[in-house]
Amino acid sequence: MKKTLMAAVLGLTLMVPALAETAATPVKKQVEARLVQAFGPRLEVREVASLADGQILEVVLTDGSVMHMTPDMSHFVYRDELYSLAESGPVNVTQSRNNPRRAAAMEAIADAQTVVFPAQGEQKALINVFTDIDCGYCQKLHQEVPRLNELGITVRYLAYPRSGIKNPQTGQLTESYLKINYVWCQADRKAALTEMKNNQREMNVLSQKLRQGGAVMLQDQYRALASQMDDVLNKSKDCGAPIAAQYELGGELGVTGTPAIIAQDGRLFPGYMPADELARRLGVI
Repeated sequence: MKKTLMAAVLGLTLMVPALAETAATPVKKQVEARLVQAFGPRLEVREVASLADGQILEVVLTDGSVMHMTPDMSHFVYRDELYSLAESGPVNVTQSRNNPRRAAAMEAIADAQTVVFPAQGEQKALINVFTDIDCGYCQKLHQEVPRLNELGITVRYLAYPRSGIKNPQTGQLTESYLKINYVWCQADRKAALTEMKNNQREMNVLSQKLRQGGAVMLQDQYRALASQMDDVLNKSKDCGAPIAAQYELGGELGVTGTPAIIAQDGRLFPGYMPADELARRLGVI
């Protein structure tokens, strides 16, 4: 939430037209001071209105986004989620209520249905990562799995093909599905997942270089990798892998993109996070 609100205001001009002094100005100043304390000095409030016979405050930020706050300024609703303003900072109450459900769902999934990269030595934490082969940040996170393992964090991958299971226009299985299904159907899923992510990452790098006028040699390298990927797509057959089930589960648990990290206690960390920062969030370091 902090990042969302900060992103909403960072690009705003600081030259906001002066507001006319009204009876509501003291309340506006109180609300703004409360939010600035939680989110930082760049957040600015344009106006505050009392609604529902004083039972709720409508807070409009200078970018036009709206939140609704309790009159004691202890809680607010933003983008359909409830937050409390605790001493330590904002707490997403909606997400916190979903944590036990996510934790129970992850506990119910056997390791045999996932791709596991175990912690080195004593396991200090375990994370479940909904992943995709094509996703650049998934590839970046995978590069940090050795560091996560070194820190005592076990990484369990679940499948979340970001293009879905089938193309809604053609009814054909998507390439995202075929790629990750291929991994789950291999005897050594760890090796297959690492190879697929590395190959896709290299293809992305080569493609960018070629667009910038790269040498013919790069074209040969790209074609070789593309040929390997085509071979994978042709070999990706139904082996009973739980790809569709995990994709649907991710949607039910609030996953909207990849990578999506769910801790053992059910906390959801959407998007990429460096290994050491993730370890700090988990209380490992």
